[in-house]
Amino acid sequence: MTLPRVRLFLLGGTITMKAGPDSASGVVPTVDARALCQAVPGLDSVAYVDARTDKMIASGNLTYGHAFDLAAEIRLAEKNGDVDGFVIVQGTDTLEEMAFLLDCLLDIKRPVVVTGAMRNPAQLSSDGPANILAAVTCAATMEMGLAGVVVVLNDDIHAARYVSKRHTGNVGAFQSPNNGPVGRIVEGEAHLFSVPVTGPKIAIPKSGDIPNIALIKASYGDDGYLLKLLETSDCDGLVIEAFGAGHLPEKYLDSLDRLASRIPVVLSSRAGAGHIFRKTYGYKGAEIDLIKRGLISSGILDGLKAKILLTLLIMSGVDPRASQYWQ
Repeated sequence: MTLPRVRLFLLGGTITMKAGPDSASGVVPTVDARALCQAVPGLDSVAYVDARTDKMIASGNLTYGHAFDLAAEIRLAEKNGDVDGFVIVQGTDTLEEMAFLLDCLLDIKRPVVVTGAMRNPAQLSSDGPANILAAVTCAATMEMGLAGVVVVLNDDIHAARYVSKRHTGNVGAFQSPNNGPVGRIVEGEAHLFSVPVTGPKIAIPKSGDIPNIALIKASYGDDGYLLKLLETSDCDGLVIEAFGAGHLPEKYLDSLDRLASRIPVVLSSRAGAGHIFRKTYGYKGAEIDLIKRGLISSGILDGLKAKILLTLLIMSGVDPRASQYWQ
């Protein structure tokens, strides 16, 4: 039997880290892609894995440029037909953002899976090998391409559009509050429970400056100090995580009026799940009022994903106010 061909891109992260020269120095990136795969029992019976070490960096240092290059390479490999599925291994700190970015940029039929680890190889019961095996199993299952880009950790399969990291250290940190997992690895096989609604697909932006998008969160008793600073800044857009279903203090409103008159301002929620409302609350600072003032509802997207989508729309020359992108 011919095994599926899976290309694995290693970008770094906890999964690659081992103890430094002394106990006080912490863990540092050490383990490359080949060594990672060699440490996974049974991997060679699931797929032929072309393992590459592209980067060895903390995921907080990944950039839009890294994602654009990765998306372009995946598209080319898919077009050439020499790979059946793809796995991206990186740190979990920004894993949800990379997955969503790739989901926006890729419209392909082959599975694309993002994974990492919550426990480094020096810890008891490190989850890295199990996550790599699950991710490769998922990438080798053609049906998984129906779900778009997915995130696989702790044997759960999450759609990139809905997943978020909800804990700093738990191996079950990645969850999808709005949707739940779309599948699971069971007895060594990838099962797809449901096909998620796909988000907008955007062409990979050509090289150029990355727009400066601010992301701020509404908080109790805030007088809008950060908004006043942004009024005199050169930012190209703003995402604001509001209370509840899309509500902000009245003290924000004058600044928001001035900002929304010159840059796109996206209204998301700090709640972590649920849609921004459009037509329920009518008081000043509630969603009806804010949308009338020109704020853009993020729909179901949280602040992190709304920032990514706004960045891509601006870079692509698309009107960020077009409602079809915010569902």
